Amino acid sequence: MGDPRWVLAVDHGTSTTTGATADVDPADGWTRVTTVRVDGATTIPSVVLSRDDGAVLAGRPALDAAHADPQAAVVRARSFLATATGGADDPLLTTYPRPTTAVNVATALIARVLQAETGRRGTAPAVVTLLRPASWTDPDTGPAALRAAGRAALGAVAGGGEVELTLLTGPEAAAIRLGGSGPVVVVDLGGGGTEIALVDREQPDPATTTATLRDGLPARTLEVGAEALDDALTQLVLDRAPTALAERIRFSSDAEAHRAWFWLRRGVHDAKTRLGAEGTVDVAVPVLAPEHPAPGVVRLTHADLGPLFARGLEQVGAGIVALLSDADADRPPLLVRGGVSALPGVREWLAARTGCALAAADDPGAAAPAGQVCGAAAWAAARAGLGR
Repeated sequence: MGDPRWVLAVDHGTSTTTGATADVDPADGWTRVTTVRVDGATTIPSVVLSRDDGAVLAGRPALDAAHADPQAAVVRARSFLATATGGADDPLLTTYPRPTTAVNVATALIARVLQAETGRRGTAPAVVTLLRPASWTDPDTGPAALRAAGRAALGAVAGGGEVELTLLTGPEAAAIRLGGSGPVVVVDLGGGGTEIALVDREQPDPATTTATLRDGLPARTLEVGAEALDDALTQLVLDRAPTALAERIRFSSDAEAHRAWFWLRRGVHDAKTRLGAEGTVDVAVPVLAPEHPAPGVVRLTHADLGPLFARGLEQVGAGIVALLSDADADRPPLLVRGGVSALPGVREWLAARTGCALAAADDPGAAAPAGQVCGAAAWAAARAGLGR
């Protein structure tokens, strides 16, 4: 086995990948959970790029390298893991500059987090826990592919072959981070879509919470997510950009037009986060000669979000009500998380629509981007017996 003093959890998401560790504080003997920093940040973009020389970049270096060669970058690969097996027959996601699969992409991102922390500590962890959607119920596809990626990533670090590898669903991890007892509806407005699950919590002692998905009640998934909103906002920016530029980016297949689209969409993604906090934001329109030879901007406001996301938000609200109806449950609290949930009024609207109170009102960390991976690290620590 690895070093019995610490464990690692990794959440490979559609848009970002995060990690968290748990170890024992030598000062008081309590188990402490800390997010992993890679390239100075607690989240890394879920982007992988294969260079012509065979080097594979993951996270921020891959995103930076994509500035020159966006066609070589693989994004949004996580959804393909759901039907992958981790075997030789997994379909290829791209053929330029060399073929890759969803498992290869997941391996590179998990390894990036794992190598950053093992490099800092000098040892491999006792347990690595990988988060998976609750909707991945076929053990021979998504979970098998994620295990294959985890094992391959562990093979890249010294002592990784002896590390215990476990999987945990995202809703259970989020409920563990929330703490407390009783049922909670976990609503994850993720990059690739939304997952809604009813989770039962128990508190065997004041410092510990366990969580299990409600037996016999499958999680609900909806095609409402941050990536779709980014696509819609990008199209809105193009609608407001000079017509000739918009037409070239939308309809041309040349490398410069593709590069302009890639970086416009990345700019929209970054601007959306600021838009939630600031109310208005200017998105840089790419320079692309001869259609747009000088820099320019398009302004987005809160008012632009409503028409683009209102229908999707109503789908989420209706999905929560339907899940509770199937469960014959009252109105447990809602833990609403994921990137879109940070936009103004989203959590409050869902609470009003469903008649459920919001969980974590006094603990915003439970709904933060790293909340569920921290819950997974705490779960892995209990599994490894840290602090006992």
